[in-house]
Amino acid sequence: MYAFVAARRLQRWFTGEKHIKIIKRPQSEGCGFNIKFLSIHILMSPVSAFVKEIRMRIDLPKNVENIIDKLEENGFEGFAVGGCVRDSLLCRKPKDWDITTNALPEEMKRIFKKTFDTGIAHGTITVLMDGEGYELTTYRIDGNYSDGRHPDSVSFSKSLSEDLCRRDFTINAMAYSHKKGIVDLYKGQEDLNSGIIRAVGDPNKRFDEDALRMLRAIRFSAQLGFEIEKDTFVAIKDKASLLSNVSKERIFVELNKTLSGNFAENVKYIYSSGLYKYIGKEFAKLDESFYQFYKRDLGDEKHMYWTVFLQNVENINSVKKILSELKSDNATKINTCLLIEELKLPLPKKDSDIRLSLHRLGTKLFEDYIKICKSDRKNVNILEEINDIEKRYEKIKEENHAFDISMLDITGKDLMELGIPKGPKIGEILEELLKRVIEEPKMNNKELLLDIAKNE
Repeated sequence: MYAFVAARRLQRWFTGEKHIKIIKRPQSEGCGFNIKFLSIHILMSPVSAFVKEIRMRIDLPKNVENIIDKLEENGFEGFAVGGCVRDSLLCRKPKDWDITTNALPEEMKRIFKKTFDTGIAHGTITVLMDGEGYELTTYRIDGNYSDGRHPDSVSFSKSLSEDLCRRDFTINAMAYSHKKGIVDLYKGQEDLNSGIIRAVGDPNKRFDEDALRMLRAIRFSAQLGFEIEKDTFVAIKDKASLLSNVSKERIFVELNKTLSGNFAENVKYIYSSGLYKYIGKEFAKLDESFYQFYKRDLGDEKHMYWTVFLQNVENINSVKKILSELKSDNATKINTCLLIEELKLPLPKKDSDIRLSLHRLGTKLFEDYIKICKSDRKNVNILEEINDIEKRYEKIKEENHAFDISMLDITGKDLMELGIPKGPKIGEILEELLKRVIEEPKMNNKELLLDIAKNE
């Protein structure tokens, strides 16, 4: 059995993953081989050509199923909701499973033994099962969002429909339980099938509630390869200035997910929507050329994508300012700057050049540097040269050539035993010895280095 998900810009065949099942009921009348059920097209075999009803069943994790069962046993509703339903329908393994219910927080606490409050004011508790936490939230209606992020007040509801209408996009506004199946009030499955990011209800209202949703729309587009629906995109352009009220930390998280998406070229929407003007003063200086971005297989580390995105910034201080504005973690900022500085230099020609590069970067970042060089479409003509550099690097590593003071066959203590006083002079001599060893690895010999040090 295969589920076919068709998007405007993406078509993939998915073998039936364990978390998706198709339930078929036979009937006496033939209905053809190609049967459309909501947004999922099922390619039927001749044996299954007679179908009365096709119903999607999502295989919930055991603990999620147990939580929903427990709620239902106590007279309440319970549904998996949001991204976990979306990802299941796309045959992607959900990272998290959120559950929504008409039970109030105090009622949930009576039902489940191990709970703790994670957002009790907004109706959220966490239930612990087998050492894992699962968030349960009461159906709710949000009040005004005066801070552009959190509702000023919430009122609990007994209606799932009232809870779903406050969510950001149609593809995230679906709920599921074995008992009721998929609850899809806003045609989220249809938008999944068409490859569309569409706001629930009035997009202007959704973005007034939380301006970060505008960047989230672009992030989902970059992750899924979906287009942003026209009215939703117009609202993003109209409301772009609201992004200036969003914390830089939250913006940085969304940008990381956007740049690492499988369809990262959709980062272009940040420019065409005008959002780039409100991300940061330095970020706003990036022109359209920076958004001619494409997906590269660079792993999950943030500094890799930021290096590729910002490598054409002329001044390294501007790179530092951009990442500082976004409250980037220090490791990402430092590694990005080191890699960009290295990429601005000519490719290493000699083995000694490779060792110098290793001295500046260290082995991990040098390997990242090679990976970035190999992934650049502009480097196709010099790919053979890059592969040769990689081979010579492997030989340098195998032969344990020194490119750092710690790898020298001499220490500061050895120099002090020669009578050189402790202080900056020790470091200066070691640096000079390292330069010579980088140029000629055979010089990394204690007696030879001591002899050179005596004559310095």
